[in-house]
Amino acid sequence: MTASRGEIADLMVVALARMVAAGDVVGVGLGTPIALVAALVARHATRHGVHVLAGGALDVSGGVESHLRDPRDKHGLTPGFVPHLDSMDMAERQAMTLQFLRPAQIDRFGNLNTSRIGARSAPTARFSGGLATADVPALLPRVIAYHPDHRPRSLPARVDWITGSGHGWAGSTRRAAGTVAVVTDLAVIEFVDGRGRLKSIHPWSDASTVGENTGFELSPPEDALPTPEPTPEELETLDLVDPRRRRDEEVPDRAGRGGG
Repeated sequence: MTASRGEIADLMVVALARMVAAGDVVGVGLGTPIALVAALVARHATRHGVHVLAGGALDVSGGVESHLRDPRDKHGLTPGFVPHLDSMDMAERQAMTLQFLRPAQIDRFGNLNTSRIGARSAPTARFSGGLATADVPALLPRVIAYHPDHRPRSLPARVDWITGSGHGWAGSTRRAAGTVAVVTDLAVIEFVDGRGRLKSIHPWSDASTVGENTGFELSPPEDALPTPEPTPEELETLDLVDPRRRRDEEVPDRAGRGGG
């Protein structure tokens, strides 16, 4: 069985949204429509018990397109803007409780790489860097990553560059769990005691496909459950907040390899 880009995006979004709890303040970066749609779906499902901070704008009215508008066009659509320094203060005080991140790589320890692929002297790819990625795993109660192209290069045994430590700062006395999970186009992996464990497998995948495309060993496949497919109510909410399906933009054509 194989899956379309739309099916992959829908399941990844709802898998992320289900990890949001009532009362969460969710931070979402720029250029991450899957994360943004997931946060908005969770906010809608909890009757506005969730707050979304996207690109500095708080709880923008409307759906995805309203959030993606130029900041100068958001006046009247948001109760306020939060500058970067203030958002870091929120992280320090744990007034922000959850961050969705899309790294280039994530390894078996939950370490995040948003900097480069390959050797430092001759990288094969360079990215925008960390911004606050080095800080949030050590400060926030939870960080949840996602990657729509599950393969060994994306999920290696060790990232090429640690932009953010996966399991928080060892010397911290805060309730910072670091990276608690990653949602991919094939599965959901959670990080327990600093190690990756297969939590669920998507309907179009299987344990063998997940194992072949992961650069580190996961828990025994019999411990993993099927990832629940989106409910009719969740699909209705997806259409409400993202009618133009901006979420599909992050899913590459090669994603969702079928398992059988």
